Amino acid sequence: MSHLLRPSHLGYPESRRSLMSESRMPRRPNPEELQRVLEGFSGATGLATVAVDTQGVPVTQLCAFTEFCRAMRSDPLRSKACHGCDAHGGLQALLEGTPQVYRCHAGLVDFSIPLTDGDAYVGAILCGQVRMSEHEMPEPLLAQSDWHGDPHLEELYNKVPVVSRRRLEAAAATLLGLHNIVDLAIHNKLGLGDVGAVAAEIGGDESSKRALSLVPPARSTAADERSPETQRHNPTEVITAAIRREDLRSAFLEAVTVLDAAYAHGVLDQVREGRTRLDEMILAAAKVCSPRIVVQLRQLMVRERQRGDLDRYEAQLAAERFICMVLDEYQRQHPRRHREIGDLLNDIARHPEQAISLTEAANSLHWSPGHLSKLFKSVTGCTFVSYVTGRRVERAKLMLASTQMPVQKISAELDFSQVNYFSRVFRASTGMSPSEYRRHCLSREERHAGAAVPGSNKGRLRA
Repeated sequence: MSHLLRPSHLGYPESRRSLMSESRMPRRPNPEELQRVLEGFSGATGLATVAVDTQGVPVTQLCAFTEFCRAMRSDPLRSKACHGCDAHGGLQALLEGTPQVYRCHAGLVDFSIPLTDGDAYVGAILCGQVRMSEHEMPEPLLAQSDWHGDPHLEELYNKVPVVSRRRLEAAAATLLGLHNIVDLAIHNKLGLGDVGAVAAEIGGDESSKRALSLVPPARSTAADERSPETQRHNPTEVITAAIRREDLRSAFLEAVTVLDAAYAHGVLDQVREGRTRLDEMILAAAKVCSPRIVVQLRQLMVRERQRGDLDRYEAQLAAERFICMVLDEYQRQHPRRHREIGDLLNDIARHPEQAISLTEAANSLHWSPGHLSKLFKSVTGCTFVSYVTGRRVERAKLMLASTQMPVQKISAELDFSQVNYFSRVFRASTGMSPSEYRRHCLSREERHAGAAVPGSNKGRLRA
C-alpha cells in the first residue's frame, strides 16, 4: 500500500505511530480527496504544498503557491529547475529516512516527505516556499538560479513570508501525523485517477501524463557482486530489463559474462559462437526496446564480424557500442525532463576512461557537489571518486590481459596524469603492479590453457 514513510522510521513516539496503524487506514482516496487534504493543510498553515512524482512533476494542483514561485515556474527553464529540486528533495528524504528541509534553486526553503508504495519510492509531498533568517538557512540542494536583477522577481521574492525553521519542522511533523493522507493511491493500481489530466491542467506536457514512476533498484557495482541466481537469469531478459531501466552498467555486465565464457579457453570457434550469441541477445533487446534501429544494428554487427576476429577487449568495446545504440534510441522514444543520477552512472559506464571530477559531475546535473556526494554514496555504496577509479581500474585490467598495449599507453588512455600514479592506483586496487598483473594473466593462460581472469580474458585465440 502507498504511504508516507512511517513515523516509527523517523523516531516519532508510539502515540504518533498509532495514527498509521493498519486498522485505522482510511479508504483509498481519489485525486479530489488528496487535493482537499493538501488544500486544507495549506489553508491551516499558510504554506504551499504539492504532490509530485519521482521526476518532480506535479500530480496534484498547486496549493497556496507564492506569486514568486508561480512566476519562476512560468519560465520553461526555471520550471525545469523547480522540478529538479522537488525530485531530489523527495529522494533525499527517502534516503535519509526523515523529512528534509532544504534551500531550493531560487533561494526559498521547502521540506519534503517521501511517498512509498510498499518498498518502492513513488514521489513526494513538497511544502514551504518561505524565507528564513540567514543563520537558519539550510544548504542549497541544487545550484542556485541566477534570477537576481529581475525587478519583478525581486519584488515578488521580498513578499515571500519569513518563518522560523522550528515552525517549518513542526509543520512537517503535523503533515506526517495526518493519517488520512497515508494511504495515497497510485494511478492504474490503487485508483489515483487521471494523473495526466491534472498535469495538463497545471501546464505539464504529454510526457507528464503518466502514472507515478518508480525509482529503479540499486545498481550492482561489480561483476562478482552478482549472486549465482542472478547469473543464471536469461541474459537476453537481463539486458532488456537493464535498457528499460536505463541502466547501462547492468547491461554491460551481462555482456562481460557472455564474452568471458566465450573467450575462456581461447578457442576460435567458441569465441565466434559466443560473440554471435551476444549479438543476437542485443538484437532481441532492441526488438523490444528500440525496434526502429534493429535493421541498422544488424547491419553494423555483420560489418563488425566481417572485419575479422577481435581480441577480448575489442569484443567488449563492440558490445558496449551496440548496447549504447539501443539505449540511446530507447531514450529518444522516452524523453525525460532533466538529468538525474542514473544518467551520470550511464556516462561513467560509457566512458570508463575519463577521470571525471565530482565538481564536473555535479555541474552536469546542476547539483551542488555536497548533495551529489551524499546521494551518490547512498545509491552506489561507495564514494564518487572510488567509483570512478574502480571503473578505470576495471578497464585497465581488461586492457592488460587482452592486449599487448604498453602500460604507459594504457595509463594515458585511461586519463592518468603519470604512469607512476596509475601504477600506484592499480596496485592499491589489485595488490599487483600493472606489469605483474599482465604476467599473472599470461601464466594462468599457460598453466590452465586459457582459464578466465577475473574482469577480463586474454586476447590470443587458438583455432
